[in-house]
Amino acid sequence: MKKLMTGLMLGLFFAGLLAWSVAGASSQGTGKADQSKYGKYILSKDIYRVIPEEYTGTSLLSHNNELKANVSLGYHCVTKPILFKETHSHPNEEILCFIGGNPRDITDFGAEVEIEMGAEHEKHRITQSSCVSIPANLLHCPLNIKKVTKPIVFLEISLASTYKAPGSSYR
Repeated sequence: MKKLMTGLMLGLFFAGLLAWSVAGASSQGTGKADQSKYGKYILSKDIYRVIPEEYTGTSLLSHNNELKANVSLGYHCVTKPILFKETHSHPNEEILCFIGGNPRDITDFGAEVEIEMGAEHEKHRITQSSCVSIPANLLHCPLNIKKVTKPIVFLEISLASTYKAPGSSYR
């Protein structure tokens, strides 16, 4: 549980840091790569992805060890229904966060999400900002973002440096 919470906190930290890092690593606004000792730890453009089939705008995506840490994440804006059909599991913990898209009130959640968990496909309905903590090797999905009346943030965090979603070409 401690490892899972550490991963969640690390993922949320990176997501927050990267979401607000518009300029990226630059040297005094010149646009050149930061040559300082620790500038290499500030990531921006290398993790921007536009995934037009599913998400709105630009996502932050690190599924190929771009963060150089034992965590992968995806930060996506959702404005329309999405269905992830394939039931699957991972050899690592995963956290799926569904967060209201209003930056002044993340509890302002305008969506209905349904997720199935376990071999018996136990259904859970999410109608408020929530995180789903998925233990290693637990079957999960379909995941159905059924209804979106206001933008939401979908944050996925896996305690592994690389991640490939089943049936997906962009990860």
